[in-house]
Amino acid sequence: MVISHLRWILSESSEIDAVLACAADELARYAHKLTGAQWDVRPLGAADSRPNTAWLGICDQMPEPPDGQLTPSLWDDGFTTWAAGSELFITGRNARSVLFGVYDFLEEQGVRFVRPGTDGEIVPQIEQLVMPGTPPEARSAISEEARYRHRGLCIEGATSLDHALATVDWCAKKKMNTIFLQFLSSRYFFNQWYERKYNPDYADRPLTEQEALAYDDQIIAAMKRRGLVLHRVGHGWTSAAVEMPRSGWVEADEEVKPEYVRWLADVGGKRTLFKNIPINTELCYSYQPAFDAFVENIVRYCEAHPELDVVHVWLSDAVNNKCECDACRELSISDWYAKVINTLSESLHYRVPEMRFVFLSYIELLWPPEQIAIDDRYGNAILMFAPITRCYGHALADPACDDALARARPPLNEFSVSKQNAFFVKQLAAWQGVFPGDSFDYDYHLMWDIWRQLTDTGLARIYHEDLQQLHQLGLNGLVSCQSFRAFYPSGLAMATLAEALWAPDEPWDAVRQRYLDAAYGDHADFVSDYLDKVESYLDTGDPHRRKPPLSNVDEAGLAAFAAFLDASLDDLASRRASVPGGAQCRSLDLLAHHAQFLQFITRAYRARLAGRPEDAQHKLEQAADFLRQTEPQVSPFIDTMLALRLSMEGSH
Repeated sequence: MVISHLRWILSESSEIDAVLACAADELARYAHKLTGAQWDVRPLGAADSRPNTAWLGICDQMPEPPDGQLTPSLWDDGFTTWAAGSELFITGRNARSVLFGVYDFLEEQGVRFVRPGTDGEIVPQIEQLVMPGTPPEARSAISEEARYRHRGLCIEGATSLDHALATVDWCAKKKMNTIFLQFLSSRYFFNQWYERKYNPDYADRPLTEQEALAYDDQIIAAMKRRGLVLHRVGHGWTSAAVEMPRSGWVEADEEVKPEYVRWLADVGGKRTLFKNIPINTELCYSYQPAFDAFVENIVRYCEAHPELDVVHVWLSDAVNNKCECDACRELSISDWYAKVINTLSESLHYRVPEMRFVFLSYIELLWPPEQIAIDDRYGNAILMFAPITRCYGHALADPACDDALARARPPLNEFSVSKQNAFFVKQLAAWQGVFPGDSFDYDYHLMWDIWRQLTDTGLARIYHEDLQQLHQLGLNGLVSCQSFRAFYPSGLAMATLAEALWAPDEPWDAVRQRYLDAAYGDHADFVSDYLDKVESYLDTGDPHRRKPPLSNVDEAGLAAFAAFLDASLDDLASRRASVPGGAQCRSLDLLAHHAQFLQFITRAYRARLAGRPEDAQHKLEQAADFLRQTEPQVSPFIDTMLALRLSMEGSH
């Protein structure tokens, strides 16, 4: 079949039409890259029969596919692709799903999206597009629906505007539907990149709040063009209530206004900023003016931001900082939170009826309310489960990760928590007992542990296990709190996150092999063996993977690893020379970069074992210099700031 025309079906919404236009542009653009064909692309009011035409549209405006009609949905994604005569049809439950269907169709043609950016994609040259039902394809239609509703990333780390825009683009191509921009602006994360205090040779000037908001607007525009779901804010509402809005965990450079001092939590007999950090400061929720202002501030923000889909309503980001006044002691902090949830739910229902909001189970809020029932009559609340101190050596639902200790709600401001996963699963079940509504996991696989473990392959397996089991835990997806630049050294964990959020039942070996084939081509088998060996050398035997890699290896083991890295670098250099360029060459480059970095770490451990602490420190400084000096070449894929902070913890 030869396609020469592309038509997309107009809706009654300009926002939907913009996403459908994006899907049409993407299909035509990649079809040209694949085959050299130039298509005539136009919108139409309705679908009719036209030869040699590709049709895009939302399912209730398109012909019924062979396997039955999809159901329209704003939140849940699915698409169907089929051919009839000389026509191609791609339809979705919403405009975003049509775009996902386009990218899936392109992957059927051999296109691969390994990493963000043009050198992260593989586009083969073919004579013509292969349609569903064409041998050896047995299915007359390709119909898929996402297993999970919530599939996304939350901004963290050091991020530039270009990094963020490339991440938005990659997420859409991998059928991830959500981006969460923390705080009232992303200034904190932008300035970790632009100021680059960790790498002053490449530092730029910091952004102002207005500049950061303008960058956010560009990211949001890129999301809206693709129909992605925008989440925003989270921490910061407590400080905003007392007119101290902050982006990030920064200390205050001004005093709390006298009229707001009474609003602050009484901790140790004082009402003041908690450790001088506004967003870590809690309010006195029994004091009605503070409670009302907290809720009203959120509602007004939602009224002023119609582009927002989901607002996150979190309390402060600290422990042992809750109000100790007599009135606040009458309820647990979770019960006060339940009062906030109920009041906010009703206010948003009447004033911003399309808005949904997230509340979270996190630190002291891991224990659910006991006295205040959560009222979900308006259906606009979403539970976010955030097991921040969990183990990443085991899947969340792995019964082996259990210290068997009972942990009741701790006394006020005496917080302590398990680091083993059975505890968190029990707390999730307790929350589900008081709130059976929509929910998702907010997790941190690629926030800290990817840098501490010195590889992403073990975390990729844990991701796959977690995402296979989330539905059994009653969770409807995952938003990953992480740097946007976590495609190092292999990118396997990021690929697994995206693919298993959509289709978690595919076997792990198949997910892994498909990614390695895409990222490394003819060198996939070599890389598979190499990654396995690297992981085995880094494995300390700690089932929770909290011991720093190599920290318990003797001199013989370190010498063997050093020899392996030397030989592997020679092999990688030879293989890179045989690849002309593009995504697979870049993949091998990143592995070589990682092997060089591991050489420095190994030398530091060997010097330490030999009783040469100054030499060991020098080797670590060389490792840090290597990361800093190579940052311009690898910045889209590795967060140098976090790698510097976390990768060498055990080597000192």
